[in-house]
Amino acid sequence: MSITDPNRPSYSNLEREKPTPAEVTLQINPSTKRRLLITLSFPLLFLLAIPFWWYVTSIERLPLPVSRIDTLSNITIPEVRGKILVTADSDAFPTPPPGRAVFETKVILEALGREVVKGVDGIYERSRPQKKRNWDLIYDDNKENPTPFKVHLRRFEHANTSFPLEPYVQPFEKGLMTSGITEGTLVIPVHPKQISDRFLKQHYKIALINSLLSLYPAQPPMIPLRSLKYSPNITLSFVLLNEDSSQGSYARSWSIESAIQDHFIPQLEPLKDIFNFTIESQILYHAPLTFSPTLGEPSSEKCDSARIDAALEGAKRGDEMDEAIAIDLIQESRQQAWWVGEEDMKVFVNSERWSLDSGSTNNPVLRFLLYIPKEAHRPMKLATEDSAQSFLLPQFGSVHILNPPSLSLTQTSTYHLSSSTLKGSFHLFTQHLYSLLALPVLYDPGKIHHPPSPSPLLPPSDMWQGITPWQVNQVLLSRGKENSEEAIKTLIGIKRLVRKIKEMKIGKGVRDKVLGSVERLEQMSENRSALENFISSRDAVTLANEAFFDPSMMGLLYFPDEHKFAVYTPLFAPVAVPLLLGLLKELLSWRKRKRAAAGPAPVLTATATVVEESQEQGMVVQELVNDQSLISEIEQRDDSQTSVATGEEVLGARELRSRIKK
Repeated sequence: MSITDPNRPSYSNLEREKPTPAEVTLQINPSTKRRLLITLSFPLLFLLAIPFWWYVTSIERLPLPVSRIDTLSNITIPEVRGKILVTADSDAFPTPPPGRAVFETKVILEALGREVVKGVDGIYERSRPQKKRNWDLIYDDNKENPTPFKVHLRRFEHANTSFPLEPYVQPFEKGLMTSGITEGTLVIPVHPKQISDRFLKQHYKIALINSLLSLYPAQPPMIPLRSLKYSPNITLSFVLLNEDSSQGSYARSWSIESAIQDHFIPQLEPLKDIFNFTIESQILYHAPLTFSPTLGEPSSEKCDSARIDAALEGAKRGDEMDEAIAIDLIQESRQQAWWVGEEDMKVFVNSERWSLDSGSTNNPVLRFLLYIPKEAHRPMKLATEDSAQSFLLPQFGSVHILNPPSLSLTQTSTYHLSSSTLKGSFHLFTQHLYSLLALPVLYDPGKIHHPPSPSPLLPPSDMWQGITPWQVNQVLLSRGKENSEEAIKTLIGIKRLVRKIKEMKIGKGVRDKVLGSVERLEQMSENRSALENFISSRDAVTLANEAFFDPSMMGLLYFPDEHKFAVYTPLFAPVAVPLLLGLLKELLSWRKRKRAAAGPAPVLTATATVVEESQEQGMVVQELVNDQSLISEIEQRDDSQTSVATGEEVLGARELRSRIKK
């Protein structure tokens, strides 16, 4: 294209076609209304997202039955009223003389029962605090729902021939010759020679009142502190501990299965509806003590002089058994022994060195430890007043020290503990089991006696009688009361925590557990059996504890309001500040326009004229700046570029200089 090409655009045409900065500004920047809408869209978006944010971050707090929980805190545990069936042998009462009316056995029992009830009520009315009888006597059993509590007046040839009568609870019988009386029945035995006594009815009355007061108390027994807190699953761990098997004379095995079968199963089987027992055993061959026992002779206080005197009196009367016992006690009192003091008993169990861990991790464990001292520490005895060889550890278990025969009397350095050898130890373990589980003792001196031998030729059994229905009923009542009180206390604790801690979550699972616990407590009544009330209380305390320790309730307890502010402030503050400033700017601009629109016309016209002139001046200045930039570019070109520059460009540059000067 040449310099004189008529199609080449002139500089003046380029200048007219190029938009001015003001026009560019108007094209780029939106209008005032549009800018306001854009600015308002951001807070509007936040406002629309608030419900979703509130739903996502809000804490679920479902309502709890607070009023029903408050009602439970004021109620008393219902007392179940039991029914006791009374029966008798037809020949347990004297035969009336000729001419006298002959009454049926049931009529005689009803008259006797009224006297017994009257006597028991009188005793309870005079007691402080007053108590109420919670049982009734019946004389015909319900075959569909038989009562477990039975009383039988029995004519027994081997009964005591002298008064007072000696009631006992019928034990389990095996063999061909049995009495036919149901196990667990309260038996009032009477000898045939006593039936003709004119005061036999009074003796029956006294025996029944004393025995019923003992077997069916007005209030359930208290749970002592040494007993284990109720748990549906309990592990019984039997451990044989050898102090040091490396020195020889240690127990390599024991007849644990037969010992448990003879001593523990009769006690545990009737409690299957209350406890679920798991039994395990182990043998440890190295169980050192943390202290050294003291070698010495027993002092006069440690010697059981009362037992020695009683055995000597029996030996003087010609009793061979008492004579043998007296000889053993005298030899034992003269023998030196290794004594374990009362302070040493507190640290006897060396938990650090003894591996007593049970296979079950969650269930409470009761440990029965049979300790075999080494040869150098035999005989080992406890420095107690009653010369006992065992002691109880509250809520832990029991320890029994067994001194086996000396090595000089045995053929080998190891031996087996037979059932007969373990008999005394497990007899003591059974007593400790009663204390650890808060089981009521059956025998009550003067009220409930040991059952007699079925035959004079057989010696009386020294084994503990199995748990009877009378004892099971007391356990159900006491443990049911314990569970109910614990459940109510836990529910009240949940209510207070929820009311105090606003961040605590209450989900559907927690609410259902609380409702289930409340409903089961409300189901307990006097019209239900002791077992049904116990099951309701057990389920109630289980659900209450599960709700109290539910992980979902503890999740937000460690995130207070200060933590929430610390999380959200760095996220929303950088965004909120520009939005707020933009809104403030638009608000001020809107107010300025509103005032301008509401002002007088001349002022508005003058203002508009000034604004238009200012805009024109600004456009001219901007054009001059652009032209000056173009001139500088032309002048800065090198020689080769200048040689090909057109004359029109030079003329245009000179014209621009003159305009800039003007």
